Amino acid sequence: MQVIDEQDVTYYNFINSLDSEYTKKYYKFCLEKFLNHYKIDLASLLKLPEDQLTNLIIKYLVETKISKQYKNLLSASLKHACEINDVMLNWKKIKKFINSEKTGNETNGRDRGYTHEEILTILSFCDQRIKIIFLILASTGIKMGALRLSYNKISILYVIA
Repeated sequence: MQVIDEQDVTYYNFINSLDSEYTKKYYKFCLEKFLNHYKIDLASLLKLPEDQLTNLIIKYLVETKISKQYKNLLSASLKHACEINDVMLNWKKIKKFINSEKTGNETNGRDRGYTHEEILTILSFCDQRIKIIFLILASTGIKMGALRLSYNKISILYVIA
């Protein structure tokens, strides 16, 4: 079963109603992860009764071990997919189930920055170009998408971190 059918009207509505290329990229990623988890396509998902769809989303938010920020992004992408295809759910209820998973990498309930030791360890594996990229990201807190670099170079940071 193909999870995302590029020719499907529901997916076409979802992806083409977004303006930003970055938003398209991240919403598509979140939607694919959700649909792959339940092994269902978008059209079939949106045909489910409202209460069943709501329970499916809540179950995913509660049971998966992902950060609160990722849950918010997932929720936003699912909300957009539903609303753009005229499926109305109680999003206020669904948002109540977005809580942070304890990853051991938090300060005051939020993800913390890298320690000096962690930065030194990461930098020991990098060439000069990646060191510069990593230090800019670590010291400023900007998103990866804010740096206009080739995707290959940025994906190295995911492997190292």
